[in-house]
Amino acid sequence: MSDWFFMVGEPLSPDEQRQVHQYLRGLEIDDELPIELIPDWQSAGRAIANPEWDRRWWDAEQHEQNRLYEKAKAEPGESELMQSLSCTLQSAEAIHGAAAVEAARRGCADPALIRVAAGAASQALHLAALARLAGEGEAHPFSLKAALFAGGHWPLGIVNERYCVF
Repeated sequence: MSDWFFMVGEPLSPDEQRQVHQYLRGLEIDDELPIELIPDWQSAGRAIANPEWDRRWWDAEQHEQNRLYEKAKAEPGESELMQSLSCTLQSAEAIHGAAAVEAARRGCADPALIRVAAGAASQALHLAALARLAGEGEAHPFSLKAALFAGGHWPLGIVNERYCVF
């Protein structure tokens, strides 16, 4: 069981910082971008709504998701792939509950932000499962991102030329 959102706002360990840089490098994004630690839920909400939000990482993830999907469906077939990926949906309720508990513990009662956080974590798990089913290793960017979530952080994306992590 993971400690979903338990470390939000806390400093990243050196290993977690390496994971962020490896994630960016794996998506062919400048892995020298500074990492900005987001301190609280309200700041996280502002970061994801910031008009300076940079689509590079989102577009790179979408491209990689499509590549992995094509690779993964070739072997067992599309219906088998979809069935295998559906297992990631089983954890969605637990992730949402963990986000709600941690948000409340830190003074946030914004149900929309809690849903966004839980959805982002669920999506990260889904993408990591897709990478695994496509035969990619633990060093794949989607596996690294899922590991950050599983360790209690919420990777938010690139804002103002910084990779933001809550």
